[in-house]
Amino acid sequence: MTIKVFANIAGFFVLDLEDKITRFEPYPKNPEEISERIHNLSIYNISEELNKILMDIEEDQIETNSSAVANYARGFGKKCTLDAKSSSYQIFVEKIPNLLMERETIQSEQEYNQIVKEVSLLLTKKRIAHSSQRIDKNVVHAILSMDDIDKTTNLFSTRIREWYGIHFPEILKEVQTHQTLCKIITNIGIRENITEESIKDYGFTSDKSQKIARLAKSSMGASFEEKDLLVMQEFAQRTLDLYEERDKLEHWIEREISRIAPNMQSIVGSAIAARLIALAGGLRELAMKPASTVQLLGAEKALFRALKTGAKPPKHGIIYQMPELHSCSWWQRGNISRAIAGRLTIAARVDAFQGEFMGDQLKIEVDRKIAEIKEKYKEPPEGKKPPIDRSQPRGRPQGRRPQGRRPQEGRPKQGKKGGKQHYQKRR
Repeated sequence: MTIKVFANIAGFFVLDLEDKITRFEPYPKNPEEISERIHNLSIYNISEELNKILMDIEEDQIETNSSAVANYARGFGKKCTLDAKSSSYQIFVEKIPNLLMERETIQSEQEYNQIVKEVSLLLTKKRIAHSSQRIDKNVVHAILSMDDIDKTTNLFSTRIREWYGIHFPEILKEVQTHQTLCKIITNIGIRENITEESIKDYGFTSDKSQKIARLAKSSMGASFEEKDLLVMQEFAQRTLDLYEERDKLEHWIEREISRIAPNMQSIVGSAIAARLIALAGGLRELAMKPASTVQLLGAEKALFRALKTGAKPPKHGIIYQMPELHSCSWWQRGNISRAIAGRLTIAARVDAFQGEFMGDQLKIEVDRKIAEIKEKYKEPPEGKKPPIDRSQPRGRPQGRRPQGRRPQEGRPKQGKKGGKQHYQKRR
């Protein structure tokens, strides 16, 4: 047998199949208490009124207008149908003020409308405050700030390399790391101060240090005095400060991820877990997504390009940064990424709804599944070619260049006399 449980700002109504009220559990008349209970219901804290109803209901099937009621009812072993736009509910909503006046809960319809207005305002404030207090939102902004710092440091470092290259161009080829070059500029300065002993402190081998010191003595760059280099040294120091700030953010993100998403961290690590949360917009939003969406987070451009052009869709998104995935064979990546995304979705839901720690178990399952896939698909499928590696520079084709198409009938062709255009018919 099916009954209806409708949630409203006044409380919970239980109706039979003929839409007659069989039970009513009202909220307190205080708008503050009403908004508090509705807010708690939305963050999965069951209210006393709903708990009483679900404990006493003997029917197996429930129809409701609230997703929170549906989730709690399923927890009680009930089959639940969610339909917030059903005609019976829309008709019932219009009758609620009169029903409350008959029960002497309110005195007039104006009083009901005033309560609805106050509760709506209080509920909006509570939801905004709750959203602002979510730690995962801080992680989202932290990971985005770290990306901004990366863009800024790359831009500044490129400018510093070009600037210092006027004075000592030979060092640019020997020192590839931006951060190391900024340290050399800040602490050593002009090329005349570079010696084998001074350069060795920056992680270079003995041979490399000797080579840089030798290049400094025979450099073709312009001569700078130490006072001319002060502005560049300050600029390099500010860039080093940004590198240091990025490291602090990275350590903070790692610490917070271990607190809010320990299960995800066990599977993919802190950096990938934080980026997945940022791409989804939050931990709860990530937990609501299916495994197929989690698998492709970060590959939206490739996905829409495939939908538009009919090309092959991507097999993975940001999770490709996992060593277990990008180090495997190309024909195994689709199956492995699906296996990782499935366990990762479970981990995100456990973390979002504050379940117990099961990251070690999920990690063991992921490793076992990857081993099974590698054992099952040892050889590449017949008739398929590996994907093109777009990260490598494309060279010119080898051999003779293919001849162009012969001019079609009626098309202009370059003439021999004075570069004039002549129309020639193909014989």
